[in-house]
Amino acid sequence: MMRKWQQASITAMALFALLVPGYALAGDRVLKIDPRHMVGVQNMHSEIASMLEDLGYEWQPISDHTTGQPVQVAEEYGQYRMLFRAADKVTVQVDVHIRKNDNMTGLHFSEVGTDQPGDAAMDYYRKLKDRAVLEFGADNVSDKHSFMTP
Repeated sequence: MMRKWQQASITAMALFALLVPGYALAGDRVLKIDPRHMVGVQNMHSEIASMLEDLGYEWQPISDHTTGQPVQVAEEYGQYRMLFRAADKVTVQVDVHIRKNDNMTGLHFSEVGTDQPGDAAMDYYRKLKDRAVLEFGADNVSDKHSFMTP
């Protein structure tokens, strides 16, 4: 009886880990943008790209998982994915995940090569958060970690 319970628990945890698309690494800062109550959002990946480019980030190619070719926007597991790097501080990057079915967006901010972003990188994060709030509204932007964040 105990063995079956252990097997069921392990199976459930493994399925949970596979089904939850969003997770944050220890040093990541994640902003969630929930556009369900916003008017006028036409194309979320274009809106995010424009916002990040205005903030001085450059679009970085990422690998398309089906072709292996570098692309600006990859589609996988029901999400669009993009990667941006700060032009004047190349260790600062934002990995963008946008769920296709509802445009829920996760901006995964990190500083490459560190466990926790340093003070200079955190200035970039604060500017990113302030701009996201300006663009999408305070009610639609959250920095609270959620398993529902893509």
